[in-house]
Amino acid sequence: MKREPIIRQPRHLLLMSLAVTLLLMSASEAMAQRRRTLTFRNLQEHDQKPYNFGFSLGLNTINFALTPIEGLQDEYKLEYTLPQQDFGFHIGIVSNLKLNRYMDLRFIPAISFGDRYIEYYEGLFEDGPTKRQDLETTVMEFPLHLKYKSARMMNTRVYVIAGGKYTHDLASIELGVGDEIYARVARNDIHYELGAGYEYYFHYFKFSAEIKASFGILNLARPGEKGARYYDSIDRLNSKSLMFSLMFE
Repeated sequence: MKREPIIRQPRHLLLMSLAVTLLLMSASEAMAQRRRTLTFRNLQEHDQKPYNFGFSLGLNTINFALTPIEGLQDEYKLEYTLPQQDFGFHIGIVSNLKLNRYMDLRFIPAISFGDRYIEYYEGLFEDGPTKRQDLETTVMEFPLHLKYKSARMMNTRVYVIAGGKYTHDLASIELGVGDEIYARVARNDIHYELGAGYEYYFHYFKFSAEIKASFGILNLARPGEKGARYYDSIDRLNSKSLMFSLMFE
């Protein structure tokens, strides 16, 4: 009886199969490890605390919303009275009180540094200002905000804020007069604020990036010497600012 030949599998096919199996097992383990990493929540006890503290720092732009007096060209011989802004920075202390799962009350006293200007033009804008008032600002801020936050998505969350603040400008020339002073600005103001932010929970702290706009309510323009046309050219002067903050809690 004639025997059928035995067909032997080449050795390299067996090694290749073993290698593919090990590769698939390694890939599966790596994906499982990644899933475990992505599903791990940092600072799980943080949101259970009734209150927490931290600090903030950031950049800002401080400016005016200026309304000139009627008859600016005819009565005061000025073509334009314009505000100009500059960049500054701020630092503050974060105090956060938990109201419920989605709402917090925040108090962040801060100090802001910056500059803003008022320019007076007797001619064309292209010719540049005739006079310019430099207004250095060193502002103590006392804001109180309601913070509405989303449900936590692993280690991230977004939120919006709304509220108001009282400010006191330590560098204001409210009482200043003289040949080089063309505008006086009140020290005290009240603002309303709106903003939004993003939070990320790291292993040891919570990080937030926030942007908010602030709008002053009070008229900051103060009268100067009688008949001084630069003072009198401003009907209303309101503060406004845009702030970008980084917070660590």
